[in-house]
Amino acid sequence: MCTRAQVHLQRMGVLEDILAAKQGRWASVGGFVSPSGIRVIGTSAQHMPTPVVIAIKRLVLDEKIARAAVRAGATLVEEAPVARAVFAAAQGIWTIHCRPKHPQEYQARVLVAADGASSALARSLGVVTTFPEAVCSRAYVTAGTSSFDMDGLVFYPPTLLPGYCALLREAGDEINFCCYIMPGGQCTPTDLRTMHNTLLHTDTHVRQALGPEVRLERMKGAALRLGGVPCSYADHLLVVGDAAGHIDPLTGEGIQYGMDAAAIAAETLAEAFAAHDWRASMLKCYQERWMRAFGWDFVWSQRMAAWYTRHPIFLDACAVVTQRRGTEFLDEWAQVMTGTRPKSAFLRSSLMFPLLGEVVRQWWRR
Repeated sequence: MCTRAQVHLQRMGVLEDILAAKQGRWASVGGFVSPSGIRVIGTSAQHMPTPVVIAIKRLVLDEKIARAAVRAGATLVEEAPVARAVFAAAQGIWTIHCRPKHPQEYQARVLVAADGASSALARSLGVVTTFPEAVCSRAYVTAGTSSFDMDGLVFYPPTLLPGYCALLREAGDEINFCCYIMPGGQCTPTDLRTMHNTLLHTDTHVRQALGPEVRLERMKGAALRLGGVPCSYADHLLVVGDAAGHIDPLTGEGIQYGMDAAAIAAETLAEAFAAHDWRASMLKCYQERWMRAFGWDFVWSQRMAAWYTRHPIFLDACAVVTQRRGTEFLDEWAQVMTGTRPKSAFLRSSLMFPLLGEVVRQWWRR
């Protein structure tokens, strides 16, 4: 959870609950390993008032947010998977049908589809027309079997670009190994299990970080819809979060953007209810607002991912410059990569000129 996501958690009172229960871990010490194996490690504690990232298990996070919603006045209905939603245009009412074990029906003036990257609901309604184009894996390291001594470390194996893999420490000293396969590289989503296991067993840098005695739990995978969908609204309908592709094409991370989009959706719906107008023409401003907030940043991300996939030397140059400039430069890099700053920040002279200079030097040496 990066800085912009933490803002929402603080507003909801969720971050305080998680810290009180010791269910989150601030990430201070970490870095990345470039495609050619250049390793950069730093600590954000030297230059930042608080670390950029806190690690929280989704199992914990989702439950805390749901309970916070109930405290705010929401009605939570558990164990009621949605089977289908039917819209009666004449009445302007949705009827939501749940699966047979929960036969009750629900009616709503507006439907918000926030059912994940695959978004069976949004696709069945014809609003989202494509399938997810990326995937990620997750496997927890058995406690006490790893020699990993940092909070987070990202690896950029050449065969995985523009994807990556990472080791992340969570509360209770649990270690999470994850692998992201993004479009545009050598790997396809069907390669997820193979790449996940291959990197664990054959990648020198991953093996070195984990140690020789490591044991992992079974891998789990998830689909990712990247870069934002062209249309996330219709009459009496909004699509939010992973379902709307609110995931960064550069990093595969989306929780902060999903939360931003949810806040924008809430603002839009408040206006729609005040005007008693839930038509697409009214709700269209939701799409325009999230595009201004972070959608155009996704365009930068797509370009950057395509660039360093073709030119891995750029990531090598980033590693060399970071080694030379120190932790403060690494903090700037981390803030851009986590969405705390826009990707266009790479055009700032303090970042762009050192990187371009090092790219030239790396290219000349090779």
